[in-house]
Amino acid sequence: MAETGPFEALMPEVTIEELFAAQGADLSKRSPKQEMVDLNRKLLEEAKGFARVRIIWQEVKVIGSGKQELYLEDGLTFKGSLLPKVLGSADGVVLFAMTIGETIDERVKDYTHRGKTLEAFILDAAGSAIMAKAAYHSISEIERLYKEKQLDTTFSLGPGHSYWKGLEDVRSIIDYLKGERIGISLTDSNLMLPKKSIAMVMGVGSNLPDFKGKIHCDFCHLKGNCTMRELGSNNC
Repeated sequence: MAETGPFEALMPEVTIEELFAAQGADLSKRSPKQEMVDLNRKLLEEAKGFARVRIIWQEVKVIGSGKQELYLEDGLTFKGSLLPKVLGSADGVVLFAMTIGETIDERVKDYTHRGKTLEAFILDAAGSAIMAKAAYHSISEIERLYKEKQLDTTFSLGPGHSYWKGLEDVRSIIDYLKGERIGISLTDSNLMLPKKSIAMVMGVGSNLPDFKGKIHCDFCHLKGNCTMRELGSNNC
């Protein structure tokens, strides 16, 4: 069993174009006014100042799979239609959690309370963009570490998507990783706090299925409308 974390990651570079993409804006169709560009740039810098990227991950051995179940060591069981197909032949599964902290959430609430709904919307989008790119770079680094060991990795999957609906598996991941070490807690309905947090898994091994370049977005019902995919990030 391999383990690393918790640790802090470097702040990813997020461009103003990526921030607009995170808001669902298509700059190829219409250029924003300069005052809107200036406001977005200001709030992006504000978000970068507030965000603190913290990560924790651990590899857990795969011991079997069923039709819609994946069985891991230490009594962990995940349920989702795609999991056995992607992870069933893996030697192990990496459990991964990341957060950028609660300060952006608090600032968004403050803007909303003061009636600055545009600022709240942009700042929230900036937090999402930072989280998406930080997750992409972190997962890429984990993939690199396993490649050095001559092991392959699958694309990452996250509970709460259409292919893996059970939010109770979020609790399983966060509890196993002791997510409180990076400041993640769960509500009674298994939603993560801070809001800008994610939990994912990916398989590792030498006999993984070939999905011919597909990623988890290709199996999600939001694949045609997800602004995070526009950022080139497939890990949210």
